[in-house]
Amino acid sequence: MERKDFIEQVGLSGAAILIFGCMQGCSKSDGTTTNNNGNNNNATVDFTIDISKSPYDALKNIGGFYVEPITNVIVVKTTASEIIAVSAICTHQQASITYQANNNRFYCAAHGSVFSTTGAVTTGPATAALKKYQTTLTGTVLRVFA
Repeated sequence: MERKDFIEQVGLSGAAILIFGCMQGCSKSDGTTTNNNGNNNNATVDFTIDISKSPYDALKNIGGFYVEPITNVIVVKTTASEIIAVSAICTHQQASITYQANNNRFYCAAHGSVFSTTGAVTTGPATAALKKYQTTLTGTVLRVFA
């Protein structure tokens, strides 16, 4: 084997090992369980989080929210007894939305669409509502599901 071929083989093997290691390092292991990763509207959402632990502890306060990055679901504590969850992706052009606690609404900064806490469109250009998910809180464990 020539030196050039040897170096090429070693380089390719090293790259394969690094890619495999990176893929393993990107796996989710923070206690959140998700049945179907992805952000399309047909994905099954079913995960649990412990709101007493960071980064979910924002949900202990009214107006606090957390965006689950794997499923693109935004979870919000709207009142002392209500935690809601909707898709964090705007139905207009799939930009990310945020929760505005002072106005009790979801807002898409990309084009100005506004959604109520039920997910309904209150101001366009979006014309379709955000997908809303069910939530149940048992102690400090919150389940979000379709």
